Amino acid sequence: MSQLTLNFDPALHERFTTLRAFVAYRAQAGVAKPMKAQAADMDMAPSTLSRKLNPAEGDTQRMNLDDLEAWLASTGDAAAVVEYLASKYLDNDEQREQRRQARIDGLLEMLSQELAARKVAAA
Repeated sequence: MSQLTLNFDPALHERFTTLRAFVAYRAQAGVAKPMKAQAADMDMAPSTLSRKLNPAEGDTQRMNLDDLEAWLASTGDAAAVVEYLASKYLDNDEQREQRRQARIDGLLEMLSQELAARKVAAA
């Protein structure tokens, strides 16, 4: 039995509004395999893969689930896709707000300690 470890980034879906946009980014910059090789593995031309990942207005080429599965098989980047989906659908606004507040509280505490240390050093 294998186990999957995820690096959960709850803000991931805020940087990429759609799964297609996230996969387009990963295809270009996130995986070691060049897009030309990804397209070949998927049995399509590199330009077709590019169009499917970045469709222009009115373009008929769209990334479908079969394409996504072929892309995952080519790149092995399933964990990143799962992380994206988890950040988008397994999190809610209340949890995000709690994390923001906790970060703010932590930063304020750190700032308070730093200011106190500087006062002691200046004295």
